[in-house]
Amino acid sequence: MREEREDRRIFLARVASLYYENGRNQQQIADSLGVSRSAVSRFLTEAKELGIVEVIVHYPWSTNTGLEDKLRETFGLQDVRVLVSKERSYEEMLQGLGTLAAEEFEKVLAPDSVIGIAWGTALYQVIRFIRSHSYPAVEVVQMIGATESERKLSTDGPVLAQLLSDRLGGFYRHLHAPLILDSKEVHHALLQDRSIRETMQRAEEADIALIGIGSTRPGLYSILRAGYVDEHEAEMIRERGAVGDICGQHLDVYGNTIDIDISSRAVALSLEKLKEIPIVIAAAGGEQKGDAILAALRGGYVDILITDDGAANWILDHMEG
Repeated sequence: MREEREDRRIFLARVASLYYENGRNQQQIADSLGVSRSAVSRFLTEAKELGIVEVIVHYPWSTNTGLEDKLRETFGLQDVRVLVSKERSYEEMLQGLGTLAAEEFEKVLAPDSVIGIAWGTALYQVIRFIRSHSYPAVEVVQMIGATESERKLSTDGPVLAQLLSDRLGGFYRHLHAPLILDSKEVHHALLQDRSIRETMQRAEEADIALIGIGSTRPGLYSILRAGYVDEHEAEMIRERGAVGDICGQHLDVYGNTIDIDISSRAVALSLEKLKEIPIVIAAAGGEQKGDAILAALRGGYVDILITDDGAANWILDHMEG
């Protein structure tokens, strides 16, 4: 009986895969199986009821092509998507950014991609809207370390790396320890860990990077609020163009640092190595993120930007600032 149930689940998974992943319509599936179309419909319903397939509806999201053209031309970006925010809540905006970023990611994804991933709520939404794949050669690598408290969050690097690798059918490497450092001695000891060194070296070989852009504003969830830096240090970081997820990247696996005197450093991919990754996709929106996004764009750390019209207008209005 148990084997029969398992065989049934395998059969239903096959039917669901043909419909949801391969784009076959119900009549085509019915013809290939030698059954009626109504039977195929029942199979798909049963697959959903058993949790074999989860269907996420991707609503169409309007974009502002005029703002996209201006940002693309101003910063020489490979591509830009600017969400029309209207009266959307912050959560709805993040879902829109996630959908648009997932679409751009799918365009550049290859069956053997090496993908670096940072942390953040926007990236969690991106992963939600990426289609399931069976790419066993795909590798996902966490690019930036975390504090002890962050390791248990669904938006933190290790969790996101695992979620993305599951979505793509590949495997992942993660930084499995708290990696915020406040002394050279701790840094030297930590980098003796072979797994950490190899993970960071692999991150440097990424074809695609997924990053969020945080904020140095104390009222938001930011590096400043998290206690990584004080207000003076945050301003220096903004001037350097290293903000948000990028801002955490002060200290690479070889001990190299950016030229900023800060109180705490994170083990992560260096800014210089980030620039060498062929495609860096950044997702961040909201007018309050405008200064952070502008700093990242001026620093040349982003190739594909996913943002909203509030942030885009702020950026273009403050270009001379």
